[in-house]
Amino acid sequence: MIYKLTPALRDDLKTPFGTLYPGKGESCLAKVVKALDKPPKIISIGDVTTFYLIKAGVVPDMCLVDDQTMRLPVDHEVRKGTSHHTFKELRVSNPAGVVTQALMDLIKDNMSSTEPVRIFVDGEEDLAVIPACLYAPIGSAVIYGQPNEGVVVVRVTEEKRKETKALLDKMERVDE
Repeated sequence: MIYKLTPALRDDLKTPFGTLYPGKGESCLAKVVKALDKPPKIISIGDVTTFYLIKAGVVPDMCLVDDQTMRLPVDHEVRKGTSHHTFKELRVSNPAGVVTQALMDLIKDNMSSTEPVRIFVDGEEDLAVIPACLYAPIGSAVIYGQPNEGVVVVRVTEEKRKETKALLDKMERVDE
C-alpha cells in the first residue's frame, strides 16, 4: 500500500505538527536540545535537522535522511555529519509525496532497536513524520525542519497518534 498526499492535505501539512522553534542551524537546535527533557526516543527527520542535532551532541535513536534539503543536494559536510559510527544503517525507497508501506514497516520494525538507526531514503523522507509519530513510544520526540521557519518538535501522545492516524486516513491509498 502507498499513501499518497492529496493537494488539500499538502496545504494542511504546511502548518507545524508540533511546537515550532524558530530559527536555523546550531542556535535553533540548541534550543530544541535544551527543551527535550529525556524522551524515551528521539527521531529526527531530514538531513539538516539530523546534522545539527548530532552536532549539538545528541545522537537520535532513529534518523531518516535522503542527502537532500529542499529538493537540492546537501553539501559534503552535512552528508558526512548525518553519519555516526554507532548507527545501524538501513535503506528504503520512498518517492516524493507518498508514504510507502516499506517505509512504515522499516520505521515500525526498528523503533525498538537498542542501537541508533539511520534510514537512508531513496526518494524523500519528509512524510516520515507520519509513521514516526504512529510508532514511536509515548513521550518520544519527533523532530523535523519546517522550511524557512525553524525546527518542529512533535511530542508523541495518544492524541497526537490519533491526529496522525487521521492524516493517514485522509491520504489517497494506492496499491503498490
